[in-house]
Amino acid sequence: MQGYLNNQYTQLEALAKDTNPNFIIEIITLYFRDSPNVIASLEHELERDPIEVPMITKCILRIGASKVFEELKKANTSLKAGNIEGIKVALGDIKKEHSELRAKFETYFQLMRQAGPTDVAVNSS
Repeated sequence: MQGYLNNQYTQLEALAKDTNPNFIIEIITLYFRDSPNVIASLEHELERDPIEVPMITKCILRIGASKVFEELKKANTSLKAGNIEGIKVALGDIKKEHSELRAKFETYFQLMRQAGPTDVAVNSS
């Protein structure tokens, strides 16, 4: 509801309930393990002279998530316009949204761990 995720997350969550209850946690953990490296790569690429547009594009496409993605689209628009300063500003916003998303997921995972498995919670009532 806060715009951090799109409907693909809801679809993944529904699949996880049927197959592997830890699936979402595993996917999000992998995402947060990889995405800081991708952000660092984007920062590194922006320091190069001349910049390599394909490498920046690759970094932009790999970071993901809705609010983060909106900032990535701004960075991509700046990239297409040749506006390196615009990309650098967008990178700050990308990092902010990424950090907020991580905090939200940490809270979510804590709540999931407290709730325990769904079938146990249902059977215990």
